[in-house]
Amino acid sequence: MNKRILIVFFVIISSIIFVGCNAKIDDINFYLNPGVDTITLNSEYEDPGVTAKVFGLKRSTEVLENTVNTNEIGTYYITYSFEYKEFYFELTRIVVVIDETPPVIELNPGIDTIKVGQTWIDAGVSVDDNSENNTTVAVSGNVDIATKGSYIITYTVTDSSGNSSSIRRIINVI
Repeated sequence: MNKRILIVFFVIISSIIFVGCNAKIDDINFYLNPGVDTITLNSEYEDPGVTAKVFGLKRSTEVLENTVNTNEIGTYYITYSFEYKEFYFELTRIVVVIDETPPVIELNPGIDTIKVGQTWIDAGVSVDDNSENNTTVAVSGNVDIATKGSYIITYTVTDSSGNSSSIRRIINVI
């Protein structure tokens, strides 16, 4: 029993002396935890944080700055700090918010069956985009109102991130 108490006492004293020793730079580890740093617009982001260790024992860290805004496309920064005795460290995580979602395009209601010689009025499309940035709509195709037949008008919308969607309208000239 005395031997066990002596061993426990020795381990406790050794730990106190070991942790209390002056750490050298090689005894300190400060690193970013692995995680997803490229996220899609309007998604949730969970900061994986950092780990700081001195002699293998975890130490507390501080977030100095966190500019992440998942509602806007861009590059954001999270800066962490860690201090141990005379050593001071900072790490920065770069988080990129991207838009990979194509815009939603819908045909506006309109008259798409006309008689030969009758004027056809393009009702156009409605567009909704998650980034609410500039979108452009390109229209291709022709309707020959003087000739019977079916004609296709294609609408293609592209957002500022290069995502695009298309929809077709069929016009019948009878």
